[in-house]
Amino acid sequence: MAMVSLGTLLTYEGQTIRDICPHGFDASNKNHCAHFVAHVLQLTFGMTCARLVGHAGPAGAANVRVHELFAECPNPKEVLECPTRGSGLIFVSEAGNFRGTPVQMRNVRKKHIGIVIDGTVWHYSNSRDRVIRQSVSEFLFHYPRQTNALWWADPPMMARPAGFATSA
Repeated sequence: MAMVSLGTLLTYEGQTIRDICPHGFDASNKNHCAHFVAHVLQLTFGMTCARLVGHAGPAGAANVRVHELFAECPNPKEVLECPTRGSGLIFVSEAGNFRGTPVQMRNVRKKHIGIVIDGTVWHYSNSRDRVIRQSVSEFLFHYPRQTNALWWADPPMMARPAGFATSA
């Protein structure tokens, strides 16, 4: 599995999407959780920020859709206990939004993604308009008025930025 370093994630904490996205896809009425994760991991497939603002080239582009990121992740697994070790991507949505074999995430409004390392999640808080970190147990309640499920996965095997480490 490859994952971004803790040091790299710390540099993003507190940044707004305007600080992160070189294409200017930064409207505050848009959801930027997948956008943030894809910029950090340099994931350029699917619907990207560059396409949404009419830029032709993919340089610096990042995916903006949670369900598209989930679909590209190898080995997604439902999280039944909040992990305190390991790293990967973590997804939260209503339990019924994860379906099928292989499992897919439905394209619904209430879905969210973050990067988790040893029980801490870095994600883009749309309500705070910045990157924050919180515990996995706090992340589980991102949508407080529904029965949420957590899913963990290795990041997609797309372009890898410098600073990634790979382990078996």
